[in-house]
Amino acid sequence: MSRAPFPTPFAGTYYPLYNSGPKQYIQPTLNMPFDKVSALFVAFAHAYASGPTSATLQLEQGQPDEPARLGLLVQVARHRNPGIKILISLGWGHDDWTYIAADYASGSNQFPRTVVALIRRYELDGFDIDDESINGSSGKITQDQFNGVVWNLRNALDAASAADGKPYFLTITPAGGAAEVTGDNMGAFDLINAQCYGWSYPDDFTKLGYPRGQVAWGINTEDDPPAYPSQAQYQGLAGIFNWTMSADSVRNYQYTLQIARDVGYRTVGADQPGIPAEQPALES
Repeated sequence: MSRAPFPTPFAGTYYPLYNSGPKQYIQPTLNMPFDKVSALFVAFAHAYASGPTSATLQLEQGQPDEPARLGLLVQVARHRNPGIKILISLGWGHDDWTYIAADYASGSNQFPRTVVALIRRYELDGFDIDDESINGSSGKITQDQFNGVVWNLRNALDAASAADGKPYFLTITPAGGAAEVTGDNMGAFDLINAQCYGWSYPDDFTKLGYPRGQVAWGINTEDDPPAYPSQAQYQGLAGIFNWTMSADSVRNYQYTLQIARDVGYRTVGADQPGIPAEQPALES
């Protein structure tokens, strides 16, 4: 099947699975405004060595509650908003790209297959790359290797889309200018989330020729107050996303709701009576 465009207007948010507390994991409930979120980015999965020359994508080691937390999050978010898109995000700071580079250089290319497997296992809609600290704490990889990995991911997701009859999206969330996004790899991405709170801005990508309508402005709701864009800044973009929904919970989701209003996102059937706020049982 041909690639589907990433749904817009885009009202995105990140949702941590690790640890606990307002800046980390909070238990999702049907009272939370998932109906105001078009796309949910789950933070984080990581790459781990599965041998000297191969890597696999897994939920974070040392966080044993994450599989159940992800299952519950998917269940609650989709119950509240059946049209929501949920993507797993590859995190930073765990030397991930060193393992991914070895996987690519060896020709094993196991990593893209395990990305698809994890997406299918949890019935997700795609894969996001948190592009920061590469060639630092996130591990080392050359630009050519990074480009090759990205296109292998794109091809693996496209093959899975054709087999499963549904779109699987590939997105990237860079910090520090364009980071690893270049003219050679940008065509693989369905959406670029610019970490405007991390010195990355939409113009960093549009000057490469990437469409403005496929770039989002990012805010950090851990900041008080977050640096919210003006209408002129987000006009013509795909939308706005925030890091994170759990941090925004301390303000009763002020910015989650504002993003939905400003970008014009409304769920299908939004005029219908609300869903009773009762917690569904987690499936085994």
